[in-house]
This record gives sequence, C-alpha cells and structure tokens, in this order.
Amino acid sequence: MSFGPELVWLCSRNFERFIMKRVQKVDGGDSWITLTLSGGVVLLLSWGTQNCGAACITEKEKKALLSMSRQIPPITNALRSSIAGCEFIGAEQLRRDRIIRFSFRKTVGAGFTAVRCLTLEAMERYSNLILTDETGNILETAKHVHPSENRFRSILPNQPYVPPPVFDGISLEDWLAAPSLEKLKEIAGFGRTLLNALYDAGAGTAEKYLGNFYGKTVLEGMVPQMLGKYITMFPVLLDGAVFLENMSVEDIWRTITLSPLLDTSTALRRKKICDRLAHEIIRRERQICDINRLLHEEDPDKYRHYGELIVSNLWQIKSGTAEAEISYWDKDGNQKKTTVPLDPAIMPAQNAAAFFAKYRKITAAQERAAKLLGKVNQELNDLNEQVSIVSRIEDGESLSLIESEMGIAPKRHQPGNGKKKEAPLPPHRRFDLGFAIVFAGLSSKGNRYVTFRLAASDDLWFHVHGVPGSHVILRYTSAPTAEEEEDAIMFCSSLAAYFSKGRGNAGQRVDYTLRKHVSPIRGGEANVTYREFKSVTADTDHWKKRISG
Repeated sequence: MSFGPELVWLCSRNFERFIMKRVQKVDGGDSWITLTLSGGVVLLLSWGTQNCGAACITEKEKKALLSMSRQIPPITNALRSSIAGCEFIGAEQLRRDRIIRFSFRKTVGAGFTAVRCLTLEAMERYSNLILTDETGNILETAKHVHPSENRFRSILPNQPYVPPPVFDGISLEDWLAAPSLEKLKEIAGFGRTLLNALYDAGAGTAEKYLGNFYGKTVLEGMVPQMLGKYITMFPVLLDGAVFLENMSVEDIWRTITLSPLLDTSTALRRKKICDRLAHEIIRRERQICDINRLLHEEDPDKYRHYGELIVSNLWQIKSGTAEAEISYWDKDGNQKKTTVPLDPAIMPAQNAAAFFAKYRKITAAQERAAKLLGKVNQELNDLNEQVSIVSRIEDGESLSLIESEMGIAPKRHQPGNGKKKEAPLPPHRRFDLGFAIVFAGLSSKGNRYVTFRLAASDDLWFHVHGVPGSHVILRYTSAPTAEEEEDAIMFCSSLAAYFSKGRGNAGQRVDYTLRKHVSPIRGGEANVTYREFKSVTADTDHWKKRISG
C-alpha cells in the first residue's frame, strides 16, 4: 500500500486537535515509537519500510505492540529526555512532501522555554525519524545516514538537518495560474498515481478540485478511496477508484501504519510458538520411541533365567571362563542346553547376582516406562491440539496468554513487592455478551480448565466436529430471549470454528450440548466424549464482527 504527500498533509491537519496536550510517556520498539499525550491520546510514529507513517492508537494497542517488540530503538531514550513533559504545539507538512514535523515546547525555568522538533520522513525504505533542536541541529535519529550511503545529505547527530531533495516539478499555485494537461503530472505535493487519475479526468476537473486542496479544506469533505494499491483522500471519487466506506483520515493512517505492525508481529509470535511446540512434539515422539524400545526390545526374563541357571549349576562352572554351556529342563520336561555369557573377572556366584540385579533394574524401568508412556502420549495429543489452535490465532491478546503459559513472553523488569506471584491460569479467553459470559480455551490445558473447572453442569459446551480445536463454554447470566439465545449460539459456534483446525472450511459443523453430558477420555477428538448434542453451521468470523460492532 502506497500514499502521496496529499495524505500526509491531511494527517498533519488531523493532528492539530492535539495541540497543547502534554507528552506524558515515550515508548519504543523495533522501528516505531509512541508518544502518550494527556487525555489518553497515543500517537504512533513509524519509520518501517512497509508501515511508515503516523497514527492515533489506543492504549491497548500500544501495549500489544510493546509486548511484541524485540528491541528498543536508541532514539527512544533521547526522546524521553528531550520531549517527555513537553507541550505538543503543532504538526506541519514540510515542502508538501511526505514529511511531518512535530513541535514540542518545554519550560526550562525562569520563564524560558526550549523547542524540540521531531521530523518523520515517511518515504518507505528511506523513512527516518529525526530529533532536532529549535535551530535545526540534529540531536538523534532513528537511522544514521553517512556520506558513503547518501551523496545528497548526511543524517547524523550534531549536524544541521537537511531535508530530502525538492521534487523536480512545478508548484500547485504555478500550475493553477496556467492550467495545462501537459504539466499536470509534474505538480509537486501529490502522488503520481493520483495525478495520473486526474490526468485521465481532464485539466478542467483537476483545476476544479485542486484549487483549494492545500487551503482550508474541511477533512470531513474528503472521500477516502483506493486507486489500485494507492490510498488517498480527495474531494471526489475518481474514476476507477474504490470507495473506502466509513473510513476517516485517522482510520486510513491506522491501516497504513498500525495494521502491518500488528500483522507482522502476530505472524512472528505465532511462528515462534509453533516452532516451540514443534520442538516439543519431536521430543515426545523420540521419547515414545525410546520407551517402546525399552518395553519390547529388552527381555528381563532372559537375565533372570541366566541367574537361575548359574545358581543351580555353580558346582560345575569354572571361575575365569567367558561363558558356560548349561543343561536344563524347560516347563514341558524337555532337556535343553544354553550358553550363558560370563564375566571372567568375577566369580560365578557374582555373575548370577549381576544377572538378577539387571533383571530387577530392567523390570522396574519397564514398569515406570509403561506408566510414563500414557502420560507422554497424552502430552503429545495436547501439543498437536495446541498447534491446531495456535496456527489459527490472529489476535495478540490470545497469543500473549499462550506465551505466558509456555514461558516465552517478552520479559520486562517490574519492581516486585516481595509477594510470591500466583501461577497464571491456563490460557483462555473470556467474553461478556451482556446477558451471558463465554469462555474459550486456547490450549489443551485451557480447554480442560474451561470445561472441567469453570463450567457448571448446566452451561453449554461447544466444539467443532471432527477436528481438534477450542472448547467453548456458554453461561447465561440472565434468562435469554429467543433472539439472545440465537445470538449466543452463533457467537460460541463461531469461536469454536475459528479456534480450530477446520477454520476456513465452508459450512463448518459445530456440536454443542450441556456440560454435564461431556466426559473426559484419553486421546480421541477433543479428549472428551459427549452425548445428547445438537449441531449448527458456524460462520468463523461472526464473533469478531460481534465484539467489534
């Protein structure tokens, strides 16, 4: 997705409503920083190649970004010392380019003030974030640009800030003074894709709508639209453009800046979890092979038999021999001979004792292995089920719960109060529908927790038919109407289908029954058996639409 300078100008206009708010906190991660302003406003500034720009986000979204970040950019500390506590005094577009300069004012004592400027260059792979003082001297940058990397300018601390080269074209005012179709594509301050669309519309149309674009245009009068992969806002819907219904300039910038960050981070976190689960699955599979080898390849009775033969024939076995051929009668009374291996360094009686000890050791190990095999098989089933659920998760909150359970969540130092922390609950989600509460397990442990710990006998239990997935519990908090009951069943069946291996299958069937009809079993679908159930066809995206709308 690309954009032009005209959208950056609209972005700067949108930020004017935050003037005089104070910067309360600065946070950063990977290729972005957030500025928390008074009144709960959070500004996201990103210089990432695929998500450069500025947007307003929620505190919850900021926490999600912080939880997914792998590193803190060095410019974060410089911003904390320079603009934390400052008043936001303005945002302006520079040179009608994809550059926004944010200005902040700080009282330094005795009525004196200092101004700091934060310049965001939103230019894909050339994007940067630059902190300067009021004279334009660079204090710190997100990316240092050395002379060997760019022959036009250097972006380094203690050097004057030099903007990118000016676009080689004509100004809007000069073009409006003498409108011509030939010069239309050379106007500075607009993206090439937008100018191409205006060129097709004709010089008259372009003159009509460009006339006051950089004047006092009312933001609400702009039409959000997509021209292929180019996103913009313009006073009229252009030919070939797709109308972006109900999208404000703020929504557009969230789509440009926040959504790629969340999508990329979510994919990386999900991959990390799945890689850890895959490693654990391989470990369990190898463990099962080792246990089966111990149970079936080692015969402890052979060593007991050797020991008994030696004890009963001690009088004829010579010391210092490596083996002895001993005759014996089997249980059917037939005489047989066998060769018993011996350790010539010890006495025959000691060899017998060693065989008896080996018999006891192998027998005890096989007894433990037989008990362990069931446990390891259950763990393997749980891991495979969890992979099915995790591979379908797309929201950061659910991933955080699973990361916490697996011990792979990013660790951030928090001062303790001396009290021992309680163990986290198995990962599950809770939703409040107003008239009902819904629980959804996010792992095998989470499934068992919501089904056999949280759920009451008369709660409804949901699970997608035939494939591994989440257990969903529906508990009414008040007597539902027929409409509310239908709504709750649709919501729960959607959740069950979404967090399952069958997500994406058209017409996915979900079974539901009272919790009292669900019983635990080892292995099998959902690790439970259930009866007296009903079925419904689920829409996997319904639950997201329900909670967002």
